[in-house]
This record gives sequence, C-alpha cells and structure tokens, in this order.
Amino acid sequence: MRARELLSRFDLTEGAQLSATALATRVAELIRDGRLPAGVELPSERDLAGALGRSRGTIARAYEQLRHEGLAYTRHGAGTTVGCCPGPWASSRAADLVPILTSPGTPLPQMDDAIDLRQVRWEPLPDEAPSMAGDGGQLASGAASARSELLARLARHLHGQGIPAGPDQLLLTGGGTRALDVVLTTMVRPGERVLVPALTDPGVLALLRVRGLHPVALPVDREGRADVPGWLQRIRTRSARIAVVTATHATPAGTVLETHERRLLAEAAEAADVTLIDDASHTDLWIEEAPPPSLASFDLDGGDRTITVASTAAMTPAGASVGWIHTTSDAILERLRAVSATLDGAPSDPTVAVARGAFDDHDRMVRHRRQHLIEQTVAAIRQITPAAPHLAISPARGGPTRWIHVGARPGSAVADAARARRVLVQPGSACAVGRADPAAVMVALTGPIEDLLTGLRLLIAAVHDLG
Repeated sequence: MRARELLSRFDLTEGAQLSATALATRVAELIRDGRLPAGVELPSERDLAGALGRSRGTIARAYEQLRHEGLAYTRHGAGTTVGCCPGPWASSRAADLVPILTSPGTPLPQMDDAIDLRQVRWEPLPDEAPSMAGDGGQLASGAASARSELLARLARHLHGQGIPAGPDQLLLTGGGTRALDVVLTTMVRPGERVLVPALTDPGVLALLRVRGLHPVALPVDREGRADVPGWLQRIRTRSARIAVVTATHATPAGTVLETHERRLLAEAAEAADVTLIDDASHTDLWIEEAPPPSLASFDLDGGDRTITVASTAAMTPAGASVGWIHTTSDAILERLRAVSATLDGAPSDPTVAVARGAFDDHDRMVRHRRQHLIEQTVAAIRQITPAAPHLAISPARGGPTRWIHVGARPGSAVADAARARRVLVQPGSACAVGRADPAAVMVALTGPIEDLLTGLRLLIAAVHDLG
C-alpha cells in the first residue's frame, strides 16, 4: 500500500503533521474495524515519512507501537504488515471472535493431506466411544442436576489443587477460551492494557486483539521461562490493572512457577491492586512431578485478587470440554454471570452431562494423557536431538505443546518452509508480544505418534532447506 492510499482512508492529506502516537492510533482504528485487514502491507517508512513530512524515526515509532499492540508485524526486508503475525492468527477483526471461541479448539485454515502440529487434539482412549453426543443427549433431561453435580465435582477437584472452592464460587462456560473472554469482558474495557507473558498462547493473543485490548509483555528468557523479577516489577508499577498469567505449564514453553514465585506474585498483585487471571488449563498435564498449589491458594487476603480460568479438556472426551471460572468474590461472580449471559457463554446441556459423567473416569483419563505426553516428548527429543545444532527442543515439566528453537532463522520463515512441505506449525511470532519474530516454532504433542514423527522429520528438512 502506498502512503497516499493509507492517508486517504482516514481522511488525511499529504503533509499532515501527526505524532507517532497519533499516527499509530489512526492506523489501529482502521485495523480493528476491518478497513485494513490482515495481510495488507503498510507503506514503507520512507514513503509515509515523505507524505507526512515527518522523520522516518516518527514512522518507525508508530509502527513499533502497532507491533507492541499486536496489530502489525515486521519481517526483515519485507516491510510491516497488518496482523499479529503471518498465518491463521493474523486477523484483528472482531467478527473473527466466533471461531476463536469454538470448542474444543480453534479451527485453523487447513491443507489437504497436511500434517497439522498446531493444535491440541487429544487421541481418544482405546475403549472410548467415537462420539459422546448420544450419551449427552440422553442425560440432558436432567440438565440442572448435571450442572450441580459437575460444579460439586469441580470444587472437589480444585481442593486438590489448593483452592478451597465451593460450587457457588464457580461459573461454567462453553470452553476455556470462552471463560477467559467472559472475565476480560467483565474486568476491562476496550483500549485498556493487559499484562501477558512475552511468549503466550496464540489464542489468548487473538482474543485480546479482537476485544481491542493492548497486550503488555511480562518478560521471559530465551527458553520461554518467566523472568520473575521482571514480572514483579511490571506488576508493582501497575503497568496494567489486569495480568493474564499461566503459573503451570505456560504455553508455548511448558514452564512452571515455583511455590515461592507464586507467593511473591500474589503479594505483589495485592500490594499494587492488580487482578491476576490464572489460566490453569494444563495443571493436570504434568509429566515429571505435580506442580505447586494453584496461584489462587496464595491469595490470602480474602482470595479475590486472583481469578482462575480453565477447562475440563484434560479430563473429558474430545468435544465435551467445559470451561470454568473461579473467584471468591461474590460481587465479581455476580458480574461474571451477567456478562456470561450477555455473551451466551454457558455450555450446552449435553456437553455438561458428558463432562459430568467423565469425572467418574477422571483419574484414568488424566493418567492416560500424561503417559501420552511422556511418550510423545521422548519421541520428539529423539527425533530432534540428532539435528543439533540446527534445532533444539525446550525442556518442559508438562503441558501439551513444545517450543522448538530453529537456530538463527526467523520462526515464520521456518513455518513457511515447513508449510511448503505440507507440515503446519505455529511460528514463534504468533506467540510473541513485543518480539517481532522469535527463532522458534511451537508444536502440539497430542496427535498420533506417526504424524508427530513424520511432521518433525519434515520440519528438520525444512530448516535444512533454509541453509
């Protein structure tokens, strides 16, 4: 896109004197309402600087602000493009919220005969029925009873994670992403900032973007582990009043906050009046040792500084995942219920019925999925290690995804090369806040072992293709 065309879209003429912040705000408005869709190349810094009579530094700062907000990305030698990243998460239109919230996972653009390593798709248990819909339909006649029983079982389950929850402190939603959407819609307004790890789940970033929220990075190291002093500093200075964190098996790196780190985080949030939203979706998926108690268990001053969101995905059959929200604050819970009703956020009766029934087999289901992750992790390490120094897999204590380093190559370039070989992986840029294009990709370990091994072999070949 040429500078004149961009300026005409927000009714500006050449020579208009805009500051970097004002320019970024104008462009952001066009992106969020869909008038600048994902994939559109923005004018070069030189072209736009000449049209506006400003320095290239002004344009560079405006583009940097757009990148920081997840609305644009820059690839060396290719300019700046609308969208958070290349690929399926790039769109910033609010209309795209519906597929993002679809349970159990977000539908992504597919390729015929491609191996898709982007999403968490659990293999069924050996004796699991192909479809649970029929059972759920039969049980739906007792919908109120099913919901009450599911809430009671969830409350008992949370006690085991260190959260003294009662059924009346829980709200059911149609999936984990829907739970986060309800909380964000309740707690923050469009245009506000939200703290998130600098490497976080692509779906979370997509949700923030379509809700018009600005992600602010909590620093992580190269391996994706939390820089806890940096997190504490951001919270203590109240860089935002809401922080979406994952204390256990944070995607994409699968790392875990230790007990003392959780305590420090809760204390800092209390002192700074910051609300922590803890995504506990992968807490049960540990493969080395059980993680420390949930972040909410360290919220000792009334317990209303931490809101926990998660889903039953790790303990229920595919397609029957129910999201949930926990808070000890009656006032916040009342607001959450009202927003959930407005967003039509409740799960269907058949899904609730199946999820309730699945708790009878909870231990076996979770053990099976932990063992699956152990086997897939070992297989991935054996596949990738001989390719060193070209690739390396980050160590992790659990979680369904892994962060794979690809040397000095941009993750998006590796993802493109892998796609040419019909393997779909998530580029690091889809997971990054404030970092243009990390030299890594993310893969899910939950599919069939044959797909994983074949996909990794082709990924290694794609890296070699790039030289």
